[in-house]
Amino acid sequence: MAADLSVKENRTKSGIVNVAVPYISGAAGGKQVDAAVNRVVFSYVNSKLKQVLSEEEVKAFDASHNAGSEPDGMLRYNTDLVKYTGKMTVDKNQAGRVAASWYVRNEYEVKTSKNTFYSVVLQTKTYTGGPRDVIEWKAMNFDLRDGSLLELKDLFAAEADYAARLQTLIGYQQLGRVRLMRHIKGKNLPDPQPATITGQENFYVDDHHNLGIILYPPK
Repeated sequence: MAADLSVKENRTKSGIVNVAVPYISGAAGGKQVDAAVNRVVFSYVNSKLKQVLSEEEVKAFDASHNAGSEPDGMLRYNTDLVKYTGKMTVDKNQAGRVAASWYVRNEYEVKTSKNTFYSVVLQTKTYTGGPRDVIEWKAMNFDLRDGSLLELKDLFAAEADYAARLQTLIGYQQLGRVRLMRHIKGKNLPDPQPATITGQENFYVDDHHNLGIILYPPK
């Protein structure tokens, strides 16, 4: 059985910006794979922070910061970016240019951490104006033998019609849940809309080999 990975956390809080990012060591593919995986995860979280900043603010930060490819550089870049984003956000709030306080938060949940496979779900919550905050989920699943980021189709045989099968299974689960809620709540809930699987969905695999697919409600 594959050994557990070492998963550590880089957490930085600066005012109303609170960001936690997981990073690994001990991948089956060695330190190069560790670095490649960590770079993908940190790059994603950093991109969410930069969405809060103006183009000029991003250019100003990157003019004096470089993440590099080593763990210390990635952690330092992320920490400094959180502090910078916190300062810029506080300045915007204090300047009265926003109707309500902006903020950024990032959390995560490690679903599987073996030295051959790593599954993590990131949740970013931001408010930059408008009627409500925005919550984004990003699931990442890595083959830690070579560092590749897996797609949903990679979990199935090449000839398998996995999308149709998943749609059927999800439909049964959704309908069963609605029927249960009708029985418990006594509400006349409508039947759920059929799920459509394209292969581009966020998914994770937990340490009991359960497949989870993150489906967003229709807009």
